[in-house]
Amino acid sequence: MIPILLRDLGPRMLLVMFAGLILYALEPAFHQHGAAPAEMAAELGPLGISATLANLTRLSMLILLAGFIANDRRRGYYRIFFSHPTNPLAFYALRWVIALGVALLATALFLVVGQLAAWGEVRGGGAGLLLALLTAVAYGGLIAFLSAALPRGDAWVTVLIFLFTFAWLQVLALGAEPLTAPIRQVITFLLPPETALRVIYASLMLGHIEWGAAMFVAGYGFFWLVAAGLLLRIREWP
Repeated sequence: MIPILLRDLGPRMLLVMFAGLILYALEPAFHQHGAAPAEMAAELGPLGISATLANLTRLSMLILLAGFIANDRRRGYYRIFFSHPTNPLAFYALRWVIALGVALLATALFLVVGQLAAWGEVRGGGAGLLLALLTAVAYGGLIAFLSAALPRGDAWVTVLIFLFTFAWLQVLALGAEPLTAPIRQVITFLLPPETALRVIYASLMLGHIEWGAAMFVAGYGFFWLVAAGLLLRIREWP
């Protein structure tokens, strides 16, 4: 089963590779010539790559999981797959775990190969993989729920939610207070935990890990995974 699922992900893996090449070209740390300014030494060092690692896993999960439930339902594959005694939860959980594994493997290769290509050596930065893992869990959970809930367009909805999240946080950072306080809190809670991810990134730059924020991000992802699982169990499929 696993080799078949990996084979089906082949074209999407090429897109993940392409995303990695683009992010390599955009990562300032890999194109720093000469000594970095003292105030930017951390951001342009191995740990500074953590933000790009998170972006790569975010894109990878989006690419690998887009429509992974909705497409089966829309094309009629769902009936075919589960006409045999196969548990839908186990089947889609396996696909989700495989996508997570591929995304993290791509991120680890990006960290190592990128440093070798840019600096000729591996200088570290492995702690940044925790930020990548948490980002993958958070967005992977959200995509799983949207793919179970929507008949199509789950990837585009995820992108729109991502863009709205940054716009929303920017509005709040400027001191604006749209809507009432309880509604603002609910919206902030439901949106991807970008604030917590930034806190984790900042803590990595200081040489430690903010475990409270990490647990919140992990909980966010698992919340949506559980919600997706409940939809698979209670929803009547065509």
